[in-house]
Amino acid sequence: MSITWNEIWEAHSDVFITQNWLECPEDKKKANRLPPQFAYFMGCETTLRVGIIASSSIIREEEFFLAGVLWGNRLSNGAKTVIYFVAPNFSSAFLNGVSKIGGVISARAVYWREKLTPSLYLIPEEQKNNHSRYALGEERPDWKRWGQGLNPVALQQLMIVNVFFTGLASRRVRIEIKPQHIAFLWGNFEIAEVRRKGKKFELSSKVKWLKENEQILKWQKQGWVDASGSLNSEFCTTILSILDYLESLEQEGQLRPQDLLALWLHQGSGIWGRPWPWPWQPKERGENSVIELEQWYYFQDNGQLSIVCPIFERPLARASRSILLACVLERSLLVVNAKDEQGDPLVWDGRIHWLTTLGMEEEIRRWHCWLKDVDKFPIWTLPESWRDKGIDELKCHSKLMNPSLMQKDYS
Repeated sequence: MSITWNEIWEAHSDVFITQNWLECPEDKKKANRLPPQFAYFMGCETTLRVGIIASSSIIREEEFFLAGVLWGNRLSNGAKTVIYFVAPNFSSAFLNGVSKIGGVISARAVYWREKLTPSLYLIPEEQKNNHSRYALGEERPDWKRWGQGLNPVALQQLMIVNVFFTGLASRRVRIEIKPQHIAFLWGNFEIAEVRRKGKKFELSSKVKWLKENEQILKWQKQGWVDASGSLNSEFCTTILSILDYLESLEQEGQLRPQDLLALWLHQGSGIWGRPWPWPWQPKERGENSVIELEQWYYFQDNGQLSIVCPIFERPLARASRSILLACVLERSLLVVNAKDEQGDPLVWDGRIHWLTTLGMEEEIRRWHCWLKDVDKFPIWTLPESWRDKGIDELKCHSKLMNPSLMQKDYS
């Protein structure tokens, strides 16, 4: 049974600043490249530019968020516009995201409660800006805490594994401790893992990213600590061979751009400082915000924490999601408790640095037309020669605003 939205609007005329709504038909949605799963309405009074985006359920809030802004932009044509988001419920991050919309578009959020009378409730501004703090998942353990529950012999052997892989830091091997396993990575490539097995653990190489089965079989090796207290030589030789292979791909220019960039960013940047390891891990399955935030890059320098979000596909959608995730970070305990290796506090300035390519820079910059504080989302663009010369020549193009972009169609 379809929802008669227009009847709802008429019954709650006091919620909106205009009346007499017209629904955007399906052919217009398609022509304007608006997501078809939402309903769009426009106010008929010529003195105001007002719109509604409505949905009976929200699966992906970033899609609803972006669709509302795109609809407001269609109605605006450069003039001041008010857009209402109507849905049964909103996360606190979404409400904070709505409060960030500015420029030519202002936004409000409205609860729709189908079985209540009245069924629409305009959300007050103070509820959007809830300042309570919360944790992001749970704190990532160190080696000793991860090893709790292992038998004493296995715990001692785990420390030997730690020594071996820590010694490979000069070859750009990094370590990520996860709930049930410890991953050893070179850039984006996982080369080995420790996996918990009851009160013991298993150590093995990881080469699933290889394409040739013969090479996969050759480098699939188990590791163990022998009677002399050392890792077995066959496993160690295999790990070194994998590193030799990956380094040769880098030298020959055969790494994918995203893999090369990840390798360099994980080693630090002269622009933002030294890498800062993401300290949280999901406490439960489904904590997608924690997983996505873990894929960003974090840097520390002189007491400052800098956060970089890479955007190399679906730029408008990725930027929309990053705005909502920034709202998650703003309300997290991470901001309060961030510390460097010495335990000294790190201060985050509230900015998310969007890192992208020349081809996507202009499209992402569209969001700067729709934000109250564009300085919170500076845009950094990789130079054309970055694969040969590195990323130290990154340029920040946040200030290159072009008003004519507001009229172009990038959805």
